[in-house]
Amino acid sequence: MTTLRLLFLLVFAAVAVTPIWAQPEIHGHDHNGCFFYHKTMPPLPEGDDRAACGSNGRSDSIDVLNYAVTLDVTDFAGQTIKASCEVTFTAKQDGIDFLPLDLLDLTVDSVMHNGASLVFDYDQLLLNVHLPAAVNIGDTMEIIVYYHGHPTADPSGFGGFVFENGYAYNLGIGLSSNPYNFGRSWHPCFDNFVERATYDFNLISNNGRKGYAIGQFLGETDLGGGQALRQYRMDLPLPTYLVGTATSTYSAITRPHTGAYGTYPMVLVGKPGDTTQMKAAFQYLPEAVDIMESWFGPYQWGQVGYVMTTAGAMEHASLIAYPDFSIDGGPNYDMNRLMAHELGHHWWGNITTLSCPENMWIKEGNAEYSSHLFQEYVFGKEYFREVVKDNNYFVVKNAHIRDGDYLPISGLPYENTYGTHTYQKGAAMMHNLRGYLGDSLFQQGMRSILDVYEYESVDAEQFRDQLISNTGVDLNPFFNDWIFSPGYSLFELDSVHVSPSGNAYEARLFVQQKLHHAPHFHTDVPQEITFFDENWQPHTAYFVASGEFTEAVVSVPFQPVWQVLNDNNLLNLGRFQDRAVVKNTGTIALAHCDLSSLQATTVTADSALVSFIHYLGAADPAEGVQISSNHYWRYGGIIPSGFRAKVTLNYKGSNPTDLDYDLTNMPEDSLSLVWRPRPGVAWGQYPYYKKVPLNIGDGNGFIRIDTLLPGDYAFAAGTLPLATGIFEQAKEQSVAVELYPNPAVESVTMRAVLPARTTVTVELFDATGRRLRQQQGNLNGYLLEHSMDVSALPQGVYWVKISSDGAGYLAAEKFVKQ
Repeated sequence: MTTLRLLFLLVFAAVAVTPIWAQPEIHGHDHNGCFFYHKTMPPLPEGDDRAACGSNGRSDSIDVLNYAVTLDVTDFAGQTIKASCEVTFTAKQDGIDFLPLDLLDLTVDSVMHNGASLVFDYDQLLLNVHLPAAVNIGDTMEIIVYYHGHPTADPSGFGGFVFENGYAYNLGIGLSSNPYNFGRSWHPCFDNFVERATYDFNLISNNGRKGYAIGQFLGETDLGGGQALRQYRMDLPLPTYLVGTATSTYSAITRPHTGAYGTYPMVLVGKPGDTTQMKAAFQYLPEAVDIMESWFGPYQWGQVGYVMTTAGAMEHASLIAYPDFSIDGGPNYDMNRLMAHELGHHWWGNITTLSCPENMWIKEGNAEYSSHLFQEYVFGKEYFREVVKDNNYFVVKNAHIRDGDYLPISGLPYENTYGTHTYQKGAAMMHNLRGYLGDSLFQQGMRSILDVYEYESVDAEQFRDQLISNTGVDLNPFFNDWIFSPGYSLFELDSVHVSPSGNAYEARLFVQQKLHHAPHFHTDVPQEITFFDENWQPHTAYFVASGEFTEAVVSVPFQPVWQVLNDNNLLNLGRFQDRAVVKNTGTIALAHCDLSSLQATTVTADSALVSFIHYLGAADPAEGVQISSNHYWRYGGIIPSGFRAKVTLNYKGSNPTDLDYDLTNMPEDSLSLVWRPRPGVAWGQYPYYKKVPLNIGDGNGFIRIDTLLPGDYAFAAGTLPLATGIFEQAKEQSVAVELYPNPAVESVTMRAVLPARTTVTVELFDATGRRLRQQQGNLNGYLLEHSMDVSALPQGVYWVKISSDGAGYLAAEKFVKQ
């Protein structure tokens, strides 16, 4: 036993880490869940990472069967507890002569067995109980630890046992502790993710307070003198971090709920003044239970319970610790999300949990995606799609900044355990897993994990292998690309060639994969492409993409006029896209494409279908300039003749993490806008824009495009010749202009009827796109009639552009000088 004893002492001597924490940051994409505070924590000193999982080793030799905790929380003034904990355990190997228990900074009064005192060693961190005789395989023993003192709260403000604002309660995770499990703050235990035991509670309170705990309520006894004893039993095995109690002047709202698998109580516990708000805020709790049972199987924990505390939330089984201020706004987005996230843990975490913190996504990513599934069920698919897109947008834009790098979600460094990759990217990847499998196999496979690993821990490889075994789908590419590797893939529709095929049409697709901080091209990626006919009726087809280039053939029941990849957000990728139906002039709201503003200036038909895609990958290169290696845009849709729009794009390059830093850390004056009508056509300079730096030299500013043409847009350092064919395409978006004589010798006159009375600018360009002249046009009411002397121009082809600040771009036309 000497080696085993030294291992325990070595592992738990390593936990005395003093991390540096930021103040809690709450924003639109966080909530007060079992993390959802943005934090910073330095890497563990060398060797201290063993403490994160090292205590799992004791569970190979000793199995704790039950904890029976008697907890006296009558000393609110002194903030102390008096307690005893009976630990029932069995040996998994011969010759166990001591029991190592975690207990943090409390006073141990005695340890007893069958009425006799036992020898123990205690260093305020590890309580080593010397057993009266060696215990062998299959033997069972009980010891009782008597202790008291002021329990420890985690320095982060989340975790441990606290007295605060009239509450006394615990949170089972300490966010700045190593290991994170924090049952040791209030009772002796094996504090790891793999050890599970059942629990008995005897809670002693006074002055009208009531103690609540996880499990089944067994009854209340009046002890006299204003004291009461309340008893609970949890029959299902739990790791220590999922065990909770709370004591206050509580009142409970209890109502039955009948779901697909039976009837059980829903219990909301709060102070008497909170009952009205609790009822309103938890309006959708029944629906949350129903949808999670639908996806993941029966709720197993007896009651569905939430107890109000000052901080949280924490997924203690059957009695979730929940921050009381979260109910103030009723059943709003944040409230619903937090409520459903914590409920989702009753499958992901409470039934099946992780073995080590490096795979925290297994419970947190799935719990967060559970909240998305709840919103899909209650508010519909369109709402759900926006929630998923919002989440992915936040992840791709921020996870690497908040967590310090682009990281895989499996194998995370310890300091990133409770970070954006774990929660939000974890949820994004569970959505991708659903996309790879489809709804039926996703449901089937996820249930199989909960069945096979019921009340056990699991790592990423076991998670993968069970899904493969159950669904028959080879998910090695998914795990290699999305779980075990950092970054993101994205896909660009290079071209589509449509030809008749019987009563339908055959569409041959050419797709290019690009990468956003991913180490390799992804393989066997399911893709969807949505085609639209002239009446905007959609048809979605599916194919599989692998490697950098994919060619696929799909069938379309009509002749398409436009098509787009991933329109229904089958996958979360390194690209953002939105589309909108535009019926009137004014602002077009597209939330995810990083457009400072997009406005329709002329709507000539009933409506236009406008689409933007923001690709977070390298734009195709061009000779002679450096084009952005980080992002570019595509504008398209079903756009009727005469429809015009303008847009403002931000460029941002003051910090190395900014997308345009690779361009603006050069002289900012060199930044330009390039365009192409479609992939495969050379980039060219776009003429219809103005650059507006915010502060010269800081790398930040705007690109204002007064005439928006379908095609691809990118920032570049340097200038190119005018984009090929840009004026021909512009004519389709313009008013009609008459140019005469053409060819011209001495002068050329342009004549057009304009849609508004406005000041007009006339510009002359040569064939390379170089502007030669700029004049104010002669306008008589709505009639423009303007002549320009061209006698001194060399022979060749020239362009005249007519534009207006009030109406945007108006017209362009070509003439020949003889």
